[in-house]
Amino acid sequence: RFPVMMPEKGKKADLMFVQHMLAVLKHDGRLASVMPHGVLFRGGEEREARKHFIEHGYLEAIIGLPGNLFYGTGIPACILVMNKAGAAKRDHVLFINADREYREGKAQNHLRPEDIDKIIYAYRNGGELPGYARPVPKADIVAEDYNCNIRRYVDNAPPPELNDVRAHLHGGVPKVEVASLAHYWHNYPQLQDDAFVARDASYLDFAPELSSKRDIADFVSSHQSVTTRHAQFMQILEAWWQANLPIVEALAPDAKNQETKPRNVYVMRSSLLASIEQSLTDQNLLTPFQVRGAFANYVDMLKADFKSIAASGWGPELIPDEEILQSQFPEILQELEQAQTRLAELQALFAAADEEDFEDSDDSGVLPGDEVRNKKEELKACTADWKAQLKLIKDLAGNIYTELKAADLLSKDAKKGYYCTEGFAQQDPQFANGQRILQLASQVGRSTEYADPLSDAIDQAQMAYERAQSITASLQRHKALEDEVKTLRATIKGIAGKRDELVQSARAKISNDEARTVIIERLRQLLLNTYRAYLRADQRACIKAIENLWGKYAITAKTIEAERDAASQQLQAFLVELGYE
Repeated sequence: RFPVMMPEKGKKADLMFVQHMLAVLKHDGRLASVMPHGVLFRGGEEREARKHFIEHGYLEAIIGLPGNLFYGTGIPACILVMNKAGAAKRDHVLFINADREYREGKAQNHLRPEDIDKIIYAYRNGGELPGYARPVPKADIVAEDYNCNIRRYVDNAPPPELNDVRAHLHGGVPKVEVASLAHYWHNYPQLQDDAFVARDASYLDFAPELSSKRDIADFVSSHQSVTTRHAQFMQILEAWWQANLPIVEALAPDAKNQETKPRNVYVMRSSLLASIEQSLTDQNLLTPFQVRGAFANYVDMLKADFKSIAASGWGPELIPDEEILQSQFPEILQELEQAQTRLAELQALFAAADEEDFEDSDDSGVLPGDEVRNKKEELKACTADWKAQLKLIKDLAGNIYTELKAADLLSKDAKKGYYCTEGFAQQDPQFANGQRILQLASQVGRSTEYADPLSDAIDQAQMAYERAQSITASLQRHKALEDEVKTLRATIKGIAGKRDELVQSARAKISNDEARTVIIERLRQLLLNTYRAYLRADQRACIKAIENLWGKYAITAKTIEAERDAASQQLQAFLVELGYE
């Protein structure tokens, strides 16, 4: 069971576990185990274990994986593949270095479908793929003292970035570097000729249409060769779908299936995978691994749907709720979308308002929480102030009226209500009415000690009242937005509440034939969208490659020096003007 014993306390359980698994394999059994890279190159007993695996022909392949592929484990890992079948005649070990091909994620990285397909292809093919896979003879491994560090045998390090010093100094894009993008020039004829113009025998210049780096993306995306080639690719994909649709339709138990097409999802997948690779690989827009990976991703995404079709046919339950609502109740979806959009907008405004240094430059009406509290306190104080001043105005006006009456200076038409009470109610205060009694006193030539306090009270009351009105309007705008948020949430909740009922009632009216039409169209659209995403990724890679050339050579060192000198002269002029020089 353990040809190579290892100390129990030596933290070398990895290869002990592999030996245990190998011992329980049948004579033609195979195992694969995920291991840290350390088991590939550490010495001591682990070297002896590797020697044992290799000399007996058990070690069939070593597959290097990207780092952070497993959650919480940032280090790269590898897969050891042991195979007892044919071990006696095995004279090599297949090394696959797949640590550079993956999709980055936040918490962990992921192998894309095309990455998995490439690993499988390299393993099953067993041949050499430059910079990726290589069958290494035992003698080479022995010469390295059984060190199985993957990069000793398969180095996938990218070539160094080319930099043409003459182009950096004098301008121009080296033809050699442009030619290195032959993949894109082959796929998109005329793109190179339109993106670059001749400069001399060894260099090109960017075309006049590309006056800045930001022009490149629009130029490539709208170029006729790009749109034409993508359209041709999609036409071939559409034709392939129509030609192979009977295989998909044959999954359903109610299909006539007179040609005995496969009803097993996995058999269907295998059949269609080979077919689509044959149809699309010649287009060269996508690699064979991308073609197969995209289709594998498509089938995996719809695996449950395909299994349901194979089990129970074209049931309306396979139609997503969104599509039923879109076809039967588009106005409800539109209302929901509008409510969600507006709610997201308001929530963003309220969140921004509570951030430090918030400025409502758009005059949205949203107030920070602290400002709302402060305004409410200020409103309370302003309201109390103008009410107190209003009472004082009324009292002072009454005092002046009494004084004028005692001096027998009032005419019979001078009604007390007009001068002392009209406009002094809190429901509709008219502070300016306090001027009436002052004007009357002035007309009769009476000077009174109450005149100045009354004028001050009128001014102070008016200011406090206007400030209170302004604060009230601001708080009302804020409150209206808060109420709108509540209304929108209620609307969204209400639609969600009746959504299931609407979907069920609509689904009950859909026949199997109608469902079949809708489901097949959905399968078609998802297939087209899957490959469109891969085409867009290739297009973005082309744009990035041209932008890289722009970043290196569009601005020469001489231009940078001239701009530096001009800026230095301008700074010197400013210093002289300010008197520092």
